[in-house]
Amino acid sequence: MTLNENPLQTTGNQLLREAVYEQLRADILSCRLSPGAEIREAELAARFQVSKSPVRDALMRLEREALVITLPRQGYRVASISLTDVQDMFHLRAALERACMERIVRLATDDQLATLEAYRVYRADDWEAGFVAYNRSFHRKLAELAANARMRDQLGELIDQMERAVLMSLSNVNVKKGNSKSIVDEHCRIIDALQGRQQKLAERLAERHIGSAAKRVNDAISRLVIAG
Repeated sequence: MTLNENPLQTTGNQLLREAVYEQLRADILSCRLSPGAEIREAELAARFQVSKSPVRDALMRLEREALVITLPRQGYRVASISLTDVQDMFHLRAALERACMERIVRLATDDQLATLEAYRVYRADDWEAGFVAYNRSFHRKLAELAANARMRDQLGELIDQMERAVLMSLSNVNVKKGNSKSIVDEHCRIIDALQGRQQKLAERLAERHIGSAAKRVNDAISRLVIAG
């Protein structure tokens, strides 16, 4: 789908305002609307074939999520990706995922732990979109197995917010060159520790895994800043 197509034609009974918000949010998180891009209400209203009201509501919600910024008398702009903000998000994510490990080891059943087997292998033709989806699904699954609704929701929101930075890093580092195996191997070691009920090891591996991801993203963003 291109940005010129109307994505709301098949929404059925979905509320129009929610549909506009969800599509704009997805476009920003997937970088179809790139960081720093200008956003104009009239253009979006024409694209979605709606009035400006649902577009304005969506933009206000996205501004509260720090995904959009308002430019006085100019309109809106997709928020840039701040290195400091990314570092803060990774720091919070490491703490939350470490907490997930303790709860999974203590509370998850063997059958639930067995569902992690699906994440031991990654195969896809579309490496970038496919790998992001695979990685997001794995970490969301960990949050789900932790059996804490508030932690699950906060981690899910954090993972969504970080997707733009992850996409930037994937387009600039070795994953694009076929080295996604190292990341899958990290997932496998976490799975082994969880299935073996090795809490401390799982916590260390999760923290190290998030730390490695943080370094990849930080390096990629730093290179872009220097290049800019």
